[in-house]
Amino acid sequence: MKTISHFPSHLVSFHPKHLWFSFLAILCLLSLTACDRPQILHESQWIMGTVVEITWVGSSSSEKVIKQAFDAIKSVDGAMNPDRPGSELSRINAHAGEGPLVISPLTCRVIYEGLLIGKETNGTFDITMGPLIKLWGWDTKNPHLPPELAIANALKNTGIDKVRCDPITHRISLKIKGMSLDLGGIAKGFAVDRASALLNAKGIHNFIVNAGGDLYTSGAPLQRLWHIGIQDPDDPKAVIAIVSLSDRAIATSGDYERYFIKGHVRYHHILNPRTGLPARGLRSVSVLAKNTMDADALATALFVMGREKAIQWAVSHPEYQVVLMDAEHRIFASKPLEPIVQWKKRFKKHVTYF
Repeated sequence: MKTISHFPSHLVSFHPKHLWFSFLAILCLLSLTACDRPQILHESQWIMGTVVEITWVGSSSSEKVIKQAFDAIKSVDGAMNPDRPGSELSRINAHAGEGPLVISPLTCRVIYEGLLIGKETNGTFDITMGPLIKLWGWDTKNPHLPPELAIANALKNTGIDKVRCDPITHRISLKIKGMSLDLGGIAKGFAVDRASALLNAKGIHNFIVNAGGDLYTSGAPLQRLWHIGIQDPDDPKAVIAIVSLSDRAIATSGDYERYFIKGHVRYHHILNPRTGLPARGLRSVSVLAKNTMDADALATALFVMGREKAIQWAVSHPEYQVVLMDAEHRIFASKPLEPIVQWKKRFKKHVTYF
């Protein structure tokens, strides 16, 4: 599932892969003096297997800083892409079962945080799912249903308890040969946070960084909050709600992002670490957090938990806000979201706050 960013309605709105301006907005961008408004600018690049977009309030003179923000995201991809030859993560995976390896502080931080979140969520977030992701072919254009025995064998090479990562010495070890880490559920969020920190440090304070729906909002465009749409799982061009945000992150996981149908059964890419099969019970989970790395990982973890356990977890962790949609299209949302969420009419009657 993707989150969709919206500017104030009188200016401009865009979906992750599409940007369109009202006539007034185009005039404002072409003639700042005539409209007496700051410019809202937008650039996008293909990084980390998705469209990464940066939208900011400023001027074209900011483009050097924007390039640096994109470069920060590329550096994360260069280090943490398991399929990129020579990447640090591919080196870690190749070293599985061979003892400790010293890695960079950057990669160590993401792995360490991933392990902490895995423990905090009782293993529903698991960065050791590399063998299963490859087995299903989710890292290719042709995913497929593996044999049960192959899934069982791959599960033997997973488990966060088999990873040691020291945040002080930056040493990591994977206990079993054949293990492999996959940071796809956390690295994009970390990359967004890294780019966001750079933009703020360079004096750009009103922006959105969006990596395939994992996004951070900073400041406010023209003294209004950023409007973020939560996508309808059944319609990629529609949203179920609009959330008004500033200085917050939001990330969404859904069963429709990557999937295939076999025997009238939908198989999607969000795998349950205990079974090696797609998690069932929810259609989508959105998490709001102070940083995008947490939101990214927790959206996956809560999706795997299922509705009841996800609600229980969210209630016991009020620093995060959550929106869940189950298989019956019922929606469950954290009570603090009520003042900042506008539900689309046909979904409003299905919402229960907790």
